[in-house]
Amino acid sequence: MLTAVTGVWHTGADRNFTLETEGQHPFRKHLSTLHIGDAIRSGLREVSLEEITKFANSTGDTFYAHTNQEAAAANPFFPGIVAHGYLLLAWGAGLFVEPAPGPVLANYGLESLRFITPVAAGDSIRVTLTAKKITPRETDEYGEVAWDAVLTNQNDEIVATYDVLTLVEK
Repeated sequence: MLTAVTGVWHTGADRNFTLETEGQHPFRKHLSTLHIGDAIRSGLREVSLEEITKFANSTGDTFYAHTNQEAAAANPFFPGIVAHGYLLLAWGAGLFVEPAPGPVLANYGLESLRFITPVAAGDSIRVTLTAKKITPRETDEYGEVAWDAVLTNQNDEIVATYDVLTLVEK
C-alpha cells in the first residue's frame, strides 16, 4: 500500500523479478519501460580467505579484522577474519551489473549504506536489487533510478543494505 501511495518501493512490497517473468535484466530496460519493483536476485558468490588477503594488501586496508585471526576472533563482532565491507559492495555490483552499454548510463553513488552481518571466508553472498524510485529529468534524455540493494549471506541473513543510484536513458 505504501508503494502505491508514495510511488517509491518499500521493503515488503511486491517485486517483479524480470529475468524470470520477462527474460530481461532490469538494467536492460529504458526509463519508459522500467517499473517500481522491477528486480533481480543474483546467484551466490563464495568468499575466500585468499581474496580477503589480496584485497587487504592491494588497498592497504589491513585492519586487524581482515588480517589477524586471533585479534578478530577476540572481538565480539567478528567470528575471525572477515571480508571488507567495500570488497562485498564491489562483488555485489559484479553480481547485479549487466555489462552491455545502455540503457543504464552510469552509477553515480550510494546512499544509506549499512553493514549488518560480518562475512567470513567460506561464506557466500548474493544481492537482491529492486527499482525503488524512478525520477525522469525534464530537460535531459535520461533520468535517475534509485535501486534498493540488499546483500545477504548463504543463510539469507542481511549482510548490507544500501541504495544504488543510476542514470538511465529514457
